[in-house]
Amino acid sequence: MTVLHERALTPAAPLQPWVSEVRVLTLSPSPARAMTRLPSGTSSLVLCTAHTEGLEVVATGPNTRASYKLARAVPLYVRFAFRPGGARAFFGVALHELADRIVSINDLWGPRAQGLRGRLAQAEGEVERTIRTLEEALLEQFEARRGSSWHSELVRRAASALEAGDAEPEHIHSLAQRLGVSERLLRQVFREEVGISPKRYARIARIRRVVARAGSAGWAQLAVESGFYDQAHLTAEFRDLLGVTPRSFLAGDVPVQKEC
Repeated sequence: MTVLHERALTPAAPLQPWVSEVRVLTLSPSPARAMTRLPSGTSSLVLCTAHTEGLEVVATGPNTRASYKLARAVPLYVRFAFRPGGARAFFGVALHELADRIVSINDLWGPRAQGLRGRLAQAEGEVERTIRTLEEALLEQFEARRGSSWHSELVRRAASALEAGDAEPEHIHSLAQRLGVSERLLRQVFREEVGISPKRYARIARIRRVVARAGSAGWAQLAVESGFYDQAHLTAEFRDLLGVTPRSFLAGDVPVQKEC
């Protein structure tokens, strides 16, 4: 029997301008369970104790395509999801360097990461203490870098429009005009602060809107209502971003990778 416990928490007040939520998950599946990771323009700080070598803390950049993995047990998984443009102030690198990558926090924080590992060990897996320890480490890192990305407001406004469907992938130039910047500057800022282009971000946001409504209406209707030219256009996007057709995805017929 699979037992999944998942909850979303509000981050500490000082982190809320940059972190949208803290998600906590434990999974005890028997047999193993397929876990889907949809394409996302979000970057995160993740702690996971599922690995045999003990706890691991990593930075995850935006992922441009879906992945499907088989997981047997996750004693504790904690994810700090950053708002668009929020991660750079904590990770200290341009976000395109993290796109489609999972990077050990040791590689980004150096000696500070070693101190964090010791403090996490003292938390002994207690969820509240673990979250507090990670929040303190993030605030310390932010203070050490003294400041946020100077383009953060532009990124947030653009990302909000793209997520809401107010600007589709084909109309990035119009979005840039509405925001009072050139399309070239918007692309540059997104690459550095989010990790992907605004067009890719818009495509991901649109396909996620479709996934959220999958099964509630026919694919042809969802295609039109979600800004696709037709069902064939929607199917092509599914194949590119999710690796399967819409029907296969809804049926759970996905290419599951080896256990994680």
